[in-house]
Amino acid sequence: MSKIQRILVPVDFSETSRKALEYAYQFAQRFDAKLDVLHVWRPSEYAGDEMVVMTRSEPELTLSTFLRNHADQQLTAFLKDVPHSKQLLEAGDPARVIARVAGEGGYELLIMGTHGRTGMSHLLLGSVAEKVVRLAPCPVLTFRTPAEKQ
Repeated sequence: MSKIQRILVPVDFSETSRKALEYAYQFAQRFDAKLDVLHVWRPSEYAGDEMVVMTRSEPELTLSTFLRNHADQQLTAFLKDVPHSKQLLEAGDPARVIARVAGEGGYELLIMGTHGRTGMSHLLLGSVAEKVVRLAPCPVLTFRTPAEKQ
């Protein structure tokens, strides 16, 4: 088994991904590894990239630039006070992009949250974590926050 030197943590800004990030931070400390955080945003399926967004506070921006800027602001806010080595932002299908970034970056471990959907919601929405486990070139540790007891 190779030494864990670099850990990639994909986040979707949910509470589950925050808990996975906290867990990954502990893991990184334990192994003295670098912790990189990735957010994958989906480009609009209904509006073309050439569409322009006009706001009062910013100059004209293409829709993709506007969405990327918004995702970057969310990621920066999400990572406030969380020690990490690198902040990555990519566009596309989350599972495929996460697996690609993990491979290109040479990560030894990927730690990500899973929402644990079952039944119809799993069938309709699928599971990004499940797809990443199948596609990733490195081991994937999934972190699930236990459901509230009713």
